[in-house]
Amino acid sequence: MKKYAVFIVLFCGSLYSATIKIDDTQAATMIDEREKFFSEVFLVQYDETKIQKDSQNNLVFIDLCKYRTSGYEFPCGNVNGEDIGIRKYFIKAKDIKEAYILFRQKHEMKTLPDKNLYDYGESESNKDDEVGIYYIHDIKGKFWVIGMGYDSGSITIYRQTKDYIEVIYQWSIDW
Repeated sequence: MKKYAVFIVLFCGSLYSATIKIDDTQAATMIDEREKFFSEVFLVQYDETKIQKDSQNNLVFIDLCKYRTSGYEFPCGNVNGEDIGIRKYFIKAKDIKEAYILFRQKHEMKTLPDKNLYDYGESESNKDDEVGIYYIHDIKGKFWVIGMGYDSGSITIYRQTKDYIEVIYQWSIDW
């Protein structure tokens, strides 16, 4: 019995060993560095004439590569066989937590974390290189998921509005 208790403690401890809390200053800095690029994207409203449906999860979105905003021009298209771009989704959900569960990517946490976290995966070297997924609640009520890889990255921003949860999803590669 004692052997099983030790195994459970070790196993549960290792489940979260790759996730660490982000302090408020670091979280605010990460948001400040990125938010300015999305200022015009936040202004995009639901427009039935521009709406498409995502074939993977059946959610509606506006392709902001096709309907560009003013301001920062996000890279779009195909680079070395990889698609890159930006979309704004409009999800009918009661809150950000529910929208996160509907939209989240396979490699992200299954439920919305309630604090700011950095998940650097299984490799300790990822932490040294700041590679991994950052989960950040900003002071304006938005929830950010920032994925930083060695050759690619993504940013997902969840924002509660009156009628929808708006989800901005931008993905790119570095090569």
